Amino acid sequence: MKKQHNLFFRTLVYSLLIILISLLWYFGNTPLISNFLLDAESKTYDLFFVARNRLNLDPKPPKNILIVGIDAASISKVGIPWPWPRQFHASLVDALTKAGSKFIVFDIIFDTISPLSLQTQDIAGSETIAKSSFDAGKEDDNIFANSLKKAMNVFLACEAEPLSKTQYQAVLPISNFVSALNNDTSYLGNSGVTYDRDNFVRKVKVIYPEFYNDPAVASSITFRVAQKYFKERANILPNNSVQLGKKKIPKEFLINYYGPAETIETIPYWKALELIYKDAGATFKDKVVFIGRTKLKASIDPFKSVRSPDSFATPYASLTPNFSGVEIQASILGNLLESSYIIGMNQILLTFIMILTGLFSCLIVWRLRTKLVACFYACLLLSGVYLLIAFSLFILCKISIPPTFPIYGTIIPVYFVNFLDQYFIVDRARRRQAKVFRQLVPTQVADEIEEMDQEQLALGGTRREITVLFTDIKNFTGMCEKYSPETIVHILNEFFTEMVKTIHKHNGLVDKFIGDAIMVLWGSPKVLDTHIQANMAIQCALAMKQELKELNNRWHRTGLVENLSIRIGINTDEAITGNVGSLQRIQFSAIGDGVNVASRLEAVNKVYGTEVLLSDRTTKLLEKTVHLREIDTVLVPGKDIPINIYELISPEDYSEELLNKYSDGLQNYRNKNWSEAVKLWQECVKIDPKDNPSQVMLQRTLKLNQTQPLNDWKPIWIVENK
Repeated sequence: MKKQHNLFFRTLVYSLLIILISLLWYFGNTPLISNFLLDAESKTYDLFFVARNRLNLDPKPPKNILIVGIDAASISKVGIPWPWPRQFHASLVDALTKAGSKFIVFDIIFDTISPLSLQTQDIAGSETIAKSSFDAGKEDDNIFANSLKKAMNVFLACEAEPLSKTQYQAVLPISNFVSALNNDTSYLGNSGVTYDRDNFVRKVKVIYPEFYNDPAVASSITFRVAQKYFKERANILPNNSVQLGKKKIPKEFLINYYGPAETIETIPYWKALELIYKDAGATFKDKVVFIGRTKLKASIDPFKSVRSPDSFATPYASLTPNFSGVEIQASILGNLLESSYIIGMNQILLTFIMILTGLFSCLIVWRLRTKLVACFYACLLLSGVYLLIAFSLFILCKISIPPTFPIYGTIIPVYFVNFLDQYFIVDRARRRQAKVFRQLVPTQVADEIEEMDQEQLALGGTRREITVLFTDIKNFTGMCEKYSPETIVHILNEFFTEMVKTIHKHNGLVDKFIGDAIMVLWGSPKVLDTHIQANMAIQCALAMKQELKELNNRWHRTGLVENLSIRIGINTDEAITGNVGSLQRIQFSAIGDGVNVASRLEAVNKVYGTEVLLSDRTTKLLEKTVHLREIDTVLVPGKDIPINIYELISPEDYSEELLNKYSDGLQNYRNKNWSEAVKLWQECVKIDPKDNPSQVMLQRTLKLNQTQPLNDWKPIWIVENK
């Protein structure tokens, strides 16, 4: 337990250090790391939009917002290249005002005089024509200014053009148009967009504190419209938000796009005029109408760091590469009116998420640190669950939590750091232990030992149900007297080699060699169901007998005349298993009464002339196809409780008639019907004169039949010694 605590503490320390380093990298703007993390965040965030679209979960576009698009078809129908004379826009403003539009928003910056003036002012030697054109241009601007003044619901775009890192220049509509709006800067707004590092447009500022000296560009144009829409004044709050009536709006938020390009209802410029002139202008009634360039010819590759004044890359770039600026502005206004913008995660909550995912990773790694593949998949599952939570919050709650930073910043590093720690530090001792075990156990068992906790391989033991097999060579002492030491060693080496191979084939663990004896375990260190381990032991015993027959045949061919035979005892019981010994020398073993019983059963074979004896506990766990014969009830040395013992019979030695008569004889023997028992065992001997248990029980019962013991006699044979 102490070692488990130490491992947990070490894993926790690693995890906390990783969390701290990741947060410092993220918030400290370490270029290489933070740029990688931010790029991963952005691209995953974009995938959320695409996935939402594929699942048909995009929000419905606002019905009170409409776009009049200056597209290629409109330019073609007008027959005049862009930019157009201002009187065209004046006609549209007049028509939209007549149709009952709530507000008109131009996503066009009218910072120069009319194109009619610009087209001819540089014509050499044509002063009169130039002056005439200039006057025409001035008149063109006046027409538009008059329309603005009459409507008084038109918003014009401005821009803050950077001159240096600390200086900017406000790009405003010409003074004629500002005057037409009564010099009211609440109808002027900043139409600039916020680019991310990869030149994608994902977020927007609604106010620009850095431009407070220039009210025209200090608020976004969409925020100006929202103020007029709700008829509320804005109050800037100290917590990075703006109070607009009862609404609290972040100073900067992630744009909740309604879908790919052209999702918001868009009517071509020429079509809008046609509808209004045909008295079909109800389409525009009570709508906020944005006017700007749309359906532009692809001018940028959204996956390259290129900016265009008319076309932008958004999270939907993989579906529609070029997104018009006017639709971005319309989307932002929709977010403001519906409060449907996406709220980003602040640093405090991000830190909390990092700590939480780090601790979950720590717990997974600690619990599964010895199972590195399972640990990897568990961390992968945790990452998937986190991504699912992030996606669900994005769709259901309009909250954006960092989709990948906790994965790249904590989950993956926690796994790999602890993987290295496990492999190079913790597993070193386990690999040394397993190297020893590989000499004693099958490869698959040794592999499992390598994966065990250090605590399981430490000094001490675990109480569990195991099956123990003891075997030794019959009359080994007599053999030693007959043959030279060299021959005995040769025989033993061959015997042990083949027996160990057989044991390994049946997933047994060779616990130890004791002279000519072998002690074998099932159920430890690899835990097995008792039914499985008992049946493995039985099959192993039968295989060992068969292997010994083949060895005897081989030895006969080489001149060794005497047959070797073995005795086997098998018992299933509780025992303490684990590493036993001193700090200088340890050995895996099993200790307990159940082990002693198996050893005693091996010796009891001498009493009945049998080869394999099992305890009743093992017998109850065996499959019905195994051939068994109940031999007797015995009390072995060191035990106070008698046990029923059973003989394991090979399929080739099985005789149903013999077993039935022996069973009847044993029943009569226990019921003190000795004369009947004698008859039955005599019949057994006739069936098989070499059946040793029948011979032993026959002689014992004949004596009992003659002496007629006292009434307190019990059918229990006391084994005097091992």
